[in-house]
Amino acid sequence: MSELRRGDVVWVDCSPSVGVEPKKLRTCVVVSNDIANRFAAGVTVVPTQRYTAERAGRAYMIDLRGDRSGLDEDRVANASTVMTYDRRRLRGPSISSLDDEALDELNDALRLHLAL
Repeated sequence: MSELRRGDVVWVDCSPSVGVEPKKLRTCVVVSNDIANRFAAGVTVVPTQRYTAERAGRAYMIDLRGDRSGLDEDRVANASTVMTYDRRRLRGPSISSLDDEALDELNDALRLHLAL
């Protein structure tokens, strides 16, 4: 697998899940730092969801439409659901990366959600 970088979008097999945890195979944005991404057995991600204007309007959701993420589908990143998964749940190399503006917005949303 190629080296992961913070801001990369990857496929993660999130199942089995419990309660409000993300379910099924879905795209997620890598938010762990690049040293951890290189050496750690786990990777910390923010799952994505289907885009709706209502979701995109939430302070902890990041609009990933168009060139902001390189994804073919309209998605939002949900910073209120930060998850760490074993690397064995990743399915293939990264498929795209967030642009600088979207990554900055994701950083802000994580700071808001985690009260940092």
